[in-house]
Amino acid sequence: MIKLSPRLASVARLTGAGESVIDVGTDHGYLPVFFAENRLFKKIAASDINEGPLQSAKSSAREYGVEDKIDFYLSDGLRDVPGSFETVVIAGMGGETMVDIISNCPWIGGARLVLQPQSKIPELERCLNALGFICERAVLTEDAGKLYAAFSCLAGEGGVDLLRALTASRDPLLEKCLEKEEKRLLRAASGMERGGRQGSGEYEKLLGELKRIKEGLREVKTWQR
Repeated sequence: MIKLSPRLASVARLTGAGESVIDVGTDHGYLPVFFAENRLFKKIAASDINEGPLQSAKSSAREYGVEDKIDFYLSDGLRDVPGSFETVVIAGMGGETMVDIISNCPWIGGARLVLQPQSKIPELERCLNALGFICERAVLTEDAGKLYAAFSCLAGEGGVDLLRALTASRDPLLEKCLEKEEKRLLRAASGMERGGRQGSGEYEKLLGELKRIKEGLREVKTWQR
């Protein structure tokens, strides 16, 4: 049986089980192999934009004896994938790449999404909100000294706000995550100030994000009182 890293294991837990699932940008194909080994979905697919990672995913499937249980597609996101899927998993990409994939899929509004972005989370949230998604569950995971956020969402009212979802669930890693993000934003703000960019829209947006992070930290600290 395949053993997933803590990062991928958190994505797998959020994904759960169902009728059909596709892992977009599958890389080594570990998630589809896990789904197939545990018979979690009736239809399982993996896609990647590059031939090398797709062949690596096929190799993983052969190694674990589940190659015949997974469909493989060479595709830029979901553009060249036939049909639709109940669940779409996209993990380990930048948020801006996820926005491109989601925005260019005509049936995405009817799918359940499981996402683990590496960057540009506010941009991804704005895209999901514009498309009418709501956050279902969110979780933070530490893997090899790094923190990763993953969340699932589906069509509904209420919007996608990762910080709000993690705060509501009182995620035990949230304080550590917010402290790291606060330091990153402060460094970025300092760099803009040195470059004389205080009047730019990008600087104002950064200050807004920093304010939100500070508010989140204050709330988290009340949990310990």
